[in-house]
Amino acid sequence: MKHAKVSNAWRPVRARGSNRRGLDGALSALAFNFFLLLLPLAGAAALIVIARDHLYAYEYSQEGARAVALRVARLNGELIQVDFDRENQWDALVDMELRASDIHAARGFLLSGSGILPRPAAEVLRQADATDAELEVAALQLLTPSTRARYEAAGPLLSQQDQHATPAAPPAIGGAEDFELMARAVLAEPESDTLQFVLTGFGLGLGGDLSPSMARGALVLLDASRREDYSETLAAEVSAMFNAAMPAGAFREAARANADTVTFAAAREAFSGSVSARHAGAARAVLDQLGSISEATSPAGAAALLTHATSLRDLPRLTLLAQAAGDRAVAAAKRLPRDGRLINAARGQLTMTQDLIAALVVVAIALLGLVLIVVLKLTQAGVAALRRFRAGDDFDYGGGELVEISTSNWRPVGN
Repeated sequence: MKHAKVSNAWRPVRARGSNRRGLDGALSALAFNFFLLLLPLAGAAALIVIARDHLYAYEYSQEGARAVALRVARLNGELIQVDFDRENQWDALVDMELRASDIHAARGFLLSGSGILPRPAAEVLRQADATDAELEVAALQLLTPSTRARYEAAGPLLSQQDQHATPAAPPAIGGAEDFELMARAVLAEPESDTLQFVLTGFGLGLGGDLSPSMARGALVLLDASRREDYSETLAAEVSAMFNAAMPAGAFREAARANADTVTFAAAREAFSGSVSARHAGAARAVLDQLGSISEATSPAGAAALLTHATSLRDLPRLTLLAQAAGDRAVAAAKRLPRDGRLINAARGQLTMTQDLIAALVVVAIALLGLVLIVVLKLTQAGVAALRRFRAGDDFDYGGGELVEISTSNWRPVGN
């Protein structure tokens, strides 16, 4: 059968617009992918700017300190599980710490009354302009007579303390004999932990000048490292830092090369010769941070706070907690689980700069572009679905051109 040639192909009007819709779809997909790639790049640039310029800092301020102290007080309030007798349980917490001879934790629970007590009693302690000394006197009136008497006998109140008194000199970690004994142990057991040995050497001035604050920090670190709840990841970071400050392998080689027998003079010379000045400076800075935490709270409280850290990056937060919440942080560190809630109570402040604003503007543009494209495509899909729903089963050819077929000249294929 022979067919006539088709003079005009039939083509619906919708087919004419398909190229246009395909072009729009390609452009929207290209824009979506562009914004999808731009968003994480701009976010990473913002983070780099913050880290490079140290724009996010945990700095002390009076307004921030009140907010941090209230958060810590509320965390202490979570230790009480039964709501109907909160005042007696609060009194029992204070009394329990007094019987344990921990005046700092007892004061911490006392000052946390605004986050522990029921609303009527808490309002007495929720004064924005009151100092801790004034809150301590007000909270004492809410204790039972026996607990109040025990508290007053435990030590002077904050209002009776000399705030300008110079802190007492910290005790030494170890003397020359201790250092010599630990040096022999380090040489005899290469796999032994050298943290106490290095801290003792630093305490003797063999790793550079050590201020009283750094000496307090060394005692805090040594105390925390002996506790069962000391973080393993933090322990690994601390060991790596102090091993870089005074490499144990270099000390062993120097000690064996200088003398046949280990004496204090030989160990001191080997220790001083093995210290890396750059890494020792970083180690002393960490000790200084721990010392400031100890001065703001107590040595035992600082060690308890350190057990809540999982990395050296948490030290600025711990410092802010100690300076802002004081003994409240000590009480929380002693009783709360090590789940990060106490660390998260300290929140820093972000300083805006031109570079950071520019990066954040790009982030906002990329995010807005993604949202607009998604809304546009959803709208188009919704409109198309509505049109198909209204059309039903009828098919609109919309002005399509008919195919012109001639029936005058055809013949069977077999002919």
